[in-house]
Amino acid sequence: MRELKAPEKEEEAAPLTAPIRDARFPVSVSWFRHLAHAPAAAKLVIESFERVAATAPPIALPATLASAPPILLSFIGFVLAPSVAVVLYFAFFASDQFAVESKFAVRSVEVEAPQSETAGGTPSSSSGGFSFTASGQNAYIVTSYIRSRAIVDDMSPKLNLREVYRRPEADFWARLKRDASIDELTQYWLSMVDTYVDSLSGVVTVRLRAFRRDDALALGQAVVETSEALVNRISERARRDATAMAEREVRRAFEAVQKALAELHEFRDKAGIIDPGQTMGEIGKLLLPLLSEKEKLESELFVAVREMSEDAPTVHVLREKLEAIETHITQLKAKITSEPGGVGQTVASSLAKFEELEIQRQLAERFYALAQADLDRAQLRANRQNIYLSVFVPPSLPEESRYPRRFAFSLLTFVALTVVWGIVIMVIASVEDHRL
Repeated sequence: MRELKAPEKEEEAAPLTAPIRDARFPVSVSWFRHLAHAPAAAKLVIESFERVAATAPPIALPATLASAPPILLSFIGFVLAPSVAVVLYFAFFASDQFAVESKFAVRSVEVEAPQSETAGGTPSSSSGGFSFTASGQNAYIVTSYIRSRAIVDDMSPKLNLREVYRRPEADFWARLKRDASIDELTQYWLSMVDTYVDSLSGVVTVRLRAFRRDDALALGQAVVETSEALVNRISERARRDATAMAEREVRRAFEAVQKALAELHEFRDKAGIIDPGQTMGEIGKLLLPLLSEKEKLESELFVAVREMSEDAPTVHVLREKLEAIETHITQLKAKITSEPGGVGQTVASSLAKFEELEIQRQLAERFYALAQADLDRAQLRANRQNIYLSVFVPPSLPEESRYPRRFAFSLLTFVALTVVWGIVIMVIASVEDHRL
């Protein structure tokens, strides 16, 4: 071992004035020149450091950081330094996060109504049953709702999300920032909730994170409650949509019936006839005896004219009776039909209009009956089919924090940065090769 001797006075100033730089030591001793005017004890420490630096064995590291290769400096700056920062954050600063998981399925149940008779008309012994089917579309609707601003607004009256995600336990990086807007709160919520839908079974898995056990459990319960409320609204909306069109058809048919009845009532008031067909029948009943009496009088008049003179009183009386009956018959026929060019409303014309209005009324009533039957069937189908949310893994209070995954995230950060750095270096090297 080399013996260290105390330096002479002439040599004492030399180490403090002349720059010392040895490639065998990675740090330049000139960095400590600003301590040259320190007390004697500090000067002695510096002199000892200079002697050690002068006699130290060669070290493989570069003499100074400036003399290091650029590729090494880029690796240190782009990969090592950020990776060390991430490791330090997850090791000393990252706060624990508790996760709550719940699983549920969105099902649709259809109640089969019992059939009283079969197609052949014989009584059927089959009774009503239940048919369960998975509703995949509704499951995706629920997951989209969970990952949206709508659920944030719906949960706000029950749970203060801003307070939950600004707990003192949260670290500076993971905590929700102060005075966050609703959009920022929604983005933060999306980073703290994960959803997954099994396409085969339709099972929905929801995983929530919070900085306290109780907060995580409360969030899980609130999500399940709001999702159930959403499914109930979907079911109610489906029932309303199923019967809305049938109800509109019933209202339209009922209005048509009212219109037909109003037109028929107006026609009766104007014509003064309740039923033209019945009126024509009554006129026909009056015409039949008059026609018979006319034929009888004509026969008697024919006989009287042959046996008596034209001026005989009997012939005169028979002629007057015959004329009266013919006048009465003409009047009755005029009420039924009119001669060509005649004026006035007859029973025949009234009957044509009445039959048209009566047919419209009957058709309107028939359409109304059909629409009412369609509405009854639509209501029956709507009541037989329902959508509900079945929770088979409810949220439970967590005991251990599962997040953040400190080792995995640190390793992934290093690997990702290394890959990106390698790609950049390869691109730069390729560009340099093309320049040559």
